[in-house]
Amino acid sequence: MYEDRTQETIVYEMLEDFGADVRTDEGSLAYNACVKIASELEDTYADLDELNDNILPDTQDLDHLIRYARERGIHYKYATNPVVKAEFQQEIEIGERFTCNDYIYTVAERIEGYNYKLECETEGTAANGNTGQLDPVDYVDEYEGGSIIEILKYGMDDEEEEEFRQRVLNSFDSMAFGGNKADYRLYIDAITGVSGCKPKRREPDSEWINIWIAGTDNMAAGEELVKRVQEMIDPEESSGEGDGMAPICHKVKILSVEEKSINITTTILWKEGYSAGTSQSRVEQAIEEYLKALRKTWEENEMNNIIVRVSQIEARILNIEEVEDVQDTMLNNLYDNVTLDFTQIPILGGVAIV
Repeated sequence: MYEDRTQETIVYEMLEDFGADVRTDEGSLAYNACVKIASELEDTYADLDELNDNILPDTQDLDHLIRYARERGIHYKYATNPVVKAEFQQEIEIGERFTCNDYIYTVAERIEGYNYKLECETEGTAANGNTGQLDPVDYVDEYEGGSIIEILKYGMDDEEEEEFRQRVLNSFDSMAFGGNKADYRLYIDAITGVSGCKPKRREPDSEWINIWIAGTDNMAAGEELVKRVQEMIDPEESSGEGDGMAPICHKVKILSVEEKSINITTTILWKEGYSAGTSQSRVEQAIEEYLKALRKTWEENEMNNIIVRVSQIEARILNIEEVEDVQDTMLNNLYDNVTLDFTQIPILGGVAIV
């Protein structure tokens, strides 16, 4: 807004007001005085520019956007730590630390027997797929071994700034009130671990309002997340009584989005020096990026289906540097697109290159 209010411009404007009999050349008393004032004014205009940008959410920086959104009941999703279930061969003290591959875990609580809940010390999604043997960080007397056997809660990275901004801007499109669709979405989307939800009004022959949720990275929600959201929205033991966020008489059932595997068979003509042996992973990565982009549209698609298109997959394969041509692509053994129900998201099953 004030990009033109530079020191040079301000000095020029100030010196123009002096009479012809006053020296204004560089080094003169008038010039030196104006330069100092102009420098301070340039900083002031920069502060005003920053203030102007942070008035409204479409231009606010992240810190101001977080504070602004909080007033609307919308909360930024900070990174979380993965939580796992581990099985040991002996009793373990709470607070003990163990390593598994490159990550360190702390014993948080006992589940049953020699099974314990451990929290990874690394935030984000990096350790989400990490399983295997656990080795103690400090000495454990007569340690008999243990291993991670299940991921209980996937870690999340800090929410992308522009995705958070869009959530805030979307809150102006419809008024959240009294258990309407916008109200459920505003509340559920703010729950840590949830990346999207789809409330659907109850069918004429049903007493349930079904709400499907997606977990970390728009994948299926784990059992623990589903239970946690259910408890916050409409506890099972008092369903319809208004003991959660849902209004009285709203009997709500929380369900996880369903993952639909997409298995791909395709014929690729490689450039000289390349083959499936050298570039299979590049093909899989390109297709995974396409499916990930589709998953990110799941919530905004409302009750519409997601279509996984052969043409889009072939286009992404063609963009790979090593590929000369691609043809005869099948999705789930058919030469056709795959249409997913509004409760489903696509995940990569496998890629066969023939």
